[in-house]
Amino acid sequence: MLLRRHNLNLFPILRELLRTRSVSRTAENIGLGQPAVSSALARLREAFDDDLLVQVGRRMELTERARALIEPVERACAELEAAFDHVTFKPETETRRFVIAAADYITFVLAPALIAVLERTAPGLSVQFVGYPPDTIGLLSRGEADLLLIPRTIEGRLAQQFCSLDLFADEAVVISSRQRRPFPGELTRDIYENAAHAMFCMEPKHRQSHESVQLEREGVRHRDRVLVETFLALPTIVASSRCLALVYRRMAEACARSHDIELHAPPFACDPLKVAMYWTPARERDTAHRWLRSAVISAVAEL
Repeated sequence: MLLRRHNLNLFPILRELLRTRSVSRTAENIGLGQPAVSSALARLREAFDDDLLVQVGRRMELTERARALIEPVERACAELEAAFDHVTFKPETETRRFVIAAADYITFVLAPALIAVLERTAPGLSVQFVGYPPDTIGLLSRGEADLLLIPRTIEGRLAQQFCSLDLFADEAVVISSRQRRPFPGELTRDIYENAAHAMFCMEPKHRQSHESVQLEREGVRHRDRVLVETFLALPTIVASSRCLALVYRRMAEACARSHDIELHAPPFACDPLKVAMYWTPARERDTAHRWLRSAVISAVAEL
């Protein structure tokens, strides 16, 4: 058998090397000394007949062969872990931490309900919400996040490579300062296009948010006064300025209780924001991961 010719104990080390691209960080994460990880890397290079990790300037980079290994190695390790976890995973006694990547608006909406689910059913489990980086595909493939929550509008290639499920929808609203809004009466398109705007902006700049996609589709002119990488900064900025901002009702209504802002219907067509949950196929049958997905679905039902 082909498997008998290889040391399968090297696979967890390989997975961590592909995730971290660092011998020292891999050693720290899996509890081995650096010499042991360096020795394992040498054996992996021999097994795959490839350098896997190469020095580029002051950083280590993956070779083309190593990049191709990310998904199959993650899938193989996840399948093995699922085989052992199937019997032992018990949410009421587990103490592990899950990582969910999402914009701060989604975290703001979902986290309180998800915490309530955890308190009822899994008091020892915890969830870490992180922002999603430019490389969202790599984020899931390398196992750096268990779930990615992102609008369908900007999913790109995610739907082709990962499992997904729709979670919830939210409608767009325009917010203005109650005291300093730059218009009387109804908000019109002409008023909107001639106002200054505060806007959520994704990095790098070429990545489009759901809002920017809608504005571009409708040909709406935009005069950006300030761009921010967090949705939750927008109500504060708008409340103290003459800027308008295009946000979402769930967050806007909550913030209106603590910020001096008003909500207006957008004076142009704007599709609802549809948030979906993505995960790697390698985790599809993982018992713990299936439980996490069901917990998120339960939290959405409580919104």
